[in-house]
Amino acid sequence: MAKKTPEQLAQEFEGRKAKGLAKGGAAFWPNIIANAVLKLTQQRAEITPETLIEMIEREAPTLEINVRSGAAEAVARLKQAIAKGS
Repeated sequence: MAKKTPEQLAQEFEGRKAKGLAKGGAAFWPNIIANAVLKLTQQRAEITPETLIEMIEREAPTLEINVRSGAAEAVARLKQAIAKGS
């Protein structure tokens, strides 16, 4: 078995770390949607998939990295649900 260079090991570690963050953060997606619904309800705004996606995408850059990946997952699931519904 060939020995890996430090660069290869570092690259593998970063890949595993990113994968772990995606898995962990993806668990936040139901909370992200629920929080967006609560905020829209509080504002007495209409709750549609489009407004939810817009709100989540607008707030995502300000979130922690773990929660940010959950926001991306929430947006992806909302878009998937819209595609299935049409």
